Amino acid sequence: MIQVKELIVTDLSRKGTGKDVTSPIRTVLEVYTKNGELLAYHDSQGNYSVEDLISFSKFCLSNKELSIDEALKKWKAN
Repeated sequence: MIQVKELIVTDLSRKGTGKDVTSPIRTVLEVYTKNGELLAYHDSQGNYSVEDLISFSKFCLSNKELSIDEALKKWKAN
């Protein structure tokens, strides 16, 4: 399938606290339809940032009874 669509591409979103090297402030590239539906998202540190990895680690430590697969299904990224 090939489709041609008008899109909104923005780098106005920011991520990171800037407090230390594990959370640098950076722009996030986002691609939306003209109706505002998010189609794509790119964080320069990967779509799972250091903050997300720390959050997931804390979630796993608090929910040791869950397998990794179960934890991934229940955990919500920031």
